[in-house]
Order: sequence, then structure tokens, then C-alpha cells
Amino acid sequence: MNSCLYTGTVKHRRSRPNLHAFRYRVFMCYLDLDELAEVARTVWLFSVNRFNLVSFHDRDHMDRRAGATKAKVMAFVRRMGVELPEDGTVSLLTSCRIFGYVFNPISLYYCHERTGALRAVVAEVGNTFGEQHLYLLNTPLSTPHAPDTPTPAGTMRYQARKAMYVSPFISMDAVYDFHLAPVGDTLAVGIVEHEAGVHVLDAQLWGRRVPLTTATLSRVLLTYPLMTLTTVAAIHGEALRLYLKRAPLHRQPEPSVEQRAQQALLAELRTRETAD
Repeated sequence: MNSCLYTGTVKHRRSRPNLHAFRYRVFMCYLDLDELAEVARTVWLFSVNRFNLVSFHDRDHMDRRAGATKAKVMAFVRRMGVELPEDGTVSLLTSCRIFGYVFNPISLYYCHERTGALRAVVAEVGNTFGEQHLYLLNTPLSTPHAPDTPTPAGTMRYQARKAMYVSPFISMDAVYDFHLAPVGDTLAVGIVEHEAGVHVLDAQLWGRRVPLTTATLSRVLLTYPLMTLTTVAAIHGEALRLYLKRAPLHRQPEPSVEQRAQQALLAELRTRETAD
């Protein structure tokens, strides 16, 4: 089975307007979307589209409506100009619902040919205001470098302009650099954000592969029983620290042109899928 867990650490480091950092331990699910039924059948604590201690719900992703997530991802990347064959695979790195609740700052869809060649990655970024936006990553840039972080062999760097408001302490004039290492026995994901060309923050996720079984899922739940709450608390705690340090605030703007265009595209794809 390709699906597995990754246990590790998330580290955030901000350089402006004040230098500070924090880290917390996490586990994430790496799900081959063709294996969801098999995972639900063999892992007692895991379900798809219904309540369990850990559960995957299609409504948490893409257009946040019912319907197979893999089909939505494939339709999206094809519409964006990426040729993904019918027998291609899509694997999703994400946090699933724990006791019915989840918050995902970012989920990553790895889109492969059946041969294993990576064709594209879709970064699904969420904010605490209930919004999410998709960034298509399919044109690698030069050799990546994340500040103060070793770069695993084979790491690819992608760049995308910020299209959705996320933090009240960073303006919309920002660019994301995604540093994605090959997914294997270890996991390494880095995101570096520049505002008006100046480094603002970077976030690093490091993990080790763990088989996805009832026993291993039980162990990680005992180790990280409040992981979703820890993530949300860390984000809001960081915001409070910045507010107390009198960091400049940026009010939430109206949805960007890119956001509105993407929502229209997802609605069109949904309508076309229903018609088919």
C-alpha cells in the first residue's frame, strides 16, 4: 500500500518585523486517493466520508463539496494545461479529521504518471477565515535553498504569487517559494515567503514514514491526541505575540481576481462533472 503516515516536526521562523520562531510536533497522512476504500477497510480507526477517530472527507478539499477528490484534482490540473493520463495517480499529503475536526494550513496533491514520474503538485492553502486557494506547481525553478535548512537531494523549487489573504501581518504583495523533496522514507517540505522582495518567514515540515495500520494510527493518536487544536493554538498564539509587539496589521481585502477566477473555474468543472 502506498498510503502511509509521516510523523515529525513543523518549524516556523519569522524574520520581519521581529525575529522569532516556534515549532511543534505533527503527524500527517499521505493518501493514495485510489486506495481510500482499502485504507478504510483495513484500518479500523480510519473512515472515508463518515465519522471515526480519524477520517478523510471529500468536502474538506478542492471545491468543498461531495464528489471524488481525485477526479476534481485531475480535472483541475488538466484545465490548467497539465497533461495527466487517465491511469495517473494522485497522492495527498494532509491532516485528516481527528474526532471530527480538522484545520489544514496546507495540503499537497502529488500528481504522478503511472510510471511514477511527477507531473505536477497542487498546493491547497487554507486560512483561519474558512477560505482556501489552489496553487499549481508544475514549473521547477533553479536549485532551491531554504534559509538555515539542509536541502535533501532531488528537492524541487516552485514559486507562486500570493493570491489569498492568510495572515494579517503579511500583505498581499508576497511570493511563495515551495521547496519539495521527493516523498519517500523521509518527508521534507519548505515554504519561504517574501514580501515586496524581502524575506518574511519560512516554514519547514520534516517527517519520517510510518506504515498506515490500525496499530500505528493508534500510537500516533496517543502521541498527538490534540494535534489539530495544537496547530490552531500555535497560529493564534503567534498572531498574539506579533500583535503585542505592535507588528503592522493588514486588513482582509476583498477576494483577489485570482480567487474569484478560481472559484468560477471550480464551479464550471463541478457543473461539467454533474452533466457528464
